[in-house]
Amino acid sequence: MTDLPGGQPSSTPDDLWCPFPSLTNPHAEQADQQSLAWLARHGLLDGQLRQSARIGRQRSGHLAARTNPEVSAEMLRLLSDWYVWLFAFDDGYCEDRERGSRPGPLARTTALLARAIDPEPPGGEVSGPVGAYTTALREIRDRVAAQASPSQLFRWECTVRDYLSAQVWEAANREAGAVPGLSEYVAMRRHAGATYTCLALIDIAAGYELPAAEADGPTLRRLRDLTANLVSWDNDLYSHAKETAGGQGRHNLVEVLARHHRCTPAEARQAAVAMRDAEMRAFVELSRTVHANGSDAASAYARSLGLWLRGHIDWSRGTSRFDVPTAPEARH
Repeated sequence: MTDLPGGQPSSTPDDLWCPFPSLTNPHAEQADQQSLAWLARHGLLDGQLRQSARIGRQRSGHLAARTNPEVSAEMLRLLSDWYVWLFAFDDGYCEDRERGSRPGPLARTTALLARAIDPEPPGGEVSGPVGAYTTALREIRDRVAAQASPSQLFRWECTVRDYLSAQVWEAANREAGAVPGLSEYVAMRRHAGATYTCLALIDIAAGYELPAAEADGPTLRRLRDLTANLVSWDNDLYSHAKETAGGQGRHNLVEVLARHHRCTPAEARQAAVAMRDAEMRAFVELSRTVHANGSDAASAYARSLGLWLRGHIDWSRGTSRFDVPTAPEARH
């Protein structure tokens, strides 16, 4: 059995409890610069200078390096390019005040993107701004396919489609000015945050494959759910101030809990921290079970999930992505 480190639950949202080691990939800076060049080459944020500058400052390659500290430089670049695609789509469409609040047009956009990862993509180029996103997404898909087994590729494609569908759910809530209920939010947030798409790449990037019985079995599915919840809720704690200042706080655990419990934001933050600490305890215990009873591949995967949780927190503490916007920026 692999020993898991101990630790104490969080005392504040700024001191999130995570009993896993802090590591970083030595190719972080190279991946960051290469991904920014890749973003520019595909023109994903052409004409959107504010969003482009924002992504340039936030060190997306360092997120890949923190969450995947032991992969090769080549695989780190693939992961970093995927993460920067997600950030660009989030900024260019999902958080855009016009595009992100119109579920009908966004559903058509996400349908085109979903077609881009089909085994046989549609012929011809997609017109309009979404064309750059479909081209870049297809490139990522083909690079994943070159490294993955058919089963691994299929699992990743399914997570990407779920992510795209969840963006339409968010847009519908924005259009209606609705804050989702707690159970609905928990179920949908982990898809909307794209965490599953990143977790589906872990064994591919590391050069092994989980046995199907374990990869699709209840234990690792539960461990992935716990991971996705923790990443989403930690993200919510770090981003709440920025989202509130920008008028986009309804898809945030703090806001959902404030409505659910009819309490103040400060009380809701405390409740959110308590929720994520309980989830972390469940993750640690289930990880112990995997290390004790699972295959070597499953044990390696569980270890990587713990590193992903720690790496996401480390990156979140230092990135500019969650900086509260200035007054002019908040109006965009």
